[in-house]
Amino acid sequence: MTAAPLVPAIRVDSDCPPAEVRAFFERDRLLSAYALADLDRANVATARWWVARRADEITAAALLVEILPFRPTFALGEAEGLAAIFRDLREARLIVAAPAAARPSVEQTYRFERVDRMRRMATSARAFRPRVTHEVKRLGRGDLEDLVELYGEASRTYFTAERLEREIYFGIRIDGSIVAAAGTHVRSRDAGIAAVGNVLTRTQFRERGLGTSVTSAVTAAALEDHRDVVLNVRDANTTAIAIYERLGYRLHAGFLEGPAIRRAPWERITNIWRRP
Repeated sequence: MTAAPLVPAIRVDSDCPPAEVRAFFERDRLLSAYALADLDRANVATARWWVARRADEITAAALLVEILPFRPTFALGEAEGLAAIFRDLREARLIVAAPAAARPSVEQTYRFERVDRMRRMATSARAFRPRVTHEVKRLGRGDLEDLVELYGEASRTYFTAERLEREIYFGIRIDGSIVAAAGTHVRSRDAGIAAVGNVLTRTQFRERGLGTSVTSAVTAAALEDHRDVVLNVRDANTTAIAIYERLGYRLHAGFLEGPAIRRAPWERITNIWRRP
């Protein structure tokens, strides 16, 4: 009888060169948009990553943004590799974004407190259909206080003058106040990709198309410098999905996102049966 060939064991590598992990995420660049932006030369010093290798081949990867206190982490790849990576992590709490199929691998070591079902939508210069029906204005550092007032005082740690200079934000003013705004969360010139977000309209001004106008303006400006533009939307938000589809955004993939806490050692032992 001939013995079955041995399959190389999974090895977690926390010293993978940025170019290698970037190449892995480029296999699904639209789903990996945020991770690719975090690997941009301007941002790479603020991130940390791990890859799982079988022999020399990368089978999975996870990237954590260390500069942000809520520890956002994106993960992609094969189940066994992802399980090994999350066992190697020592963070007490993460915000994890990953394909739905990755959940069992994550939950061997981390327990989701909440899971949001999300859609990653994307557009390009060819697919985009602009729709600006209001007077929109590019926002900058001089609009910082007005933006904080729109999004709430808790947003002050997020919105900075530097962010407004680095990212693309557009707003609509009525009687001097910003009543609707949208911007880019991240963008990468290296990868040629940008992510639109923070779309918000004051309650009393909704259902007038203001959100469509500011999203359209941000998307158009982003497409001048990036070949792909993506955004996230909750799977159940059919109103927003319809707006984005009218602008030429199309579903690329679904994914899960939510806060997760590291299981206690005894819980990880009793949870061993979940290993893929």
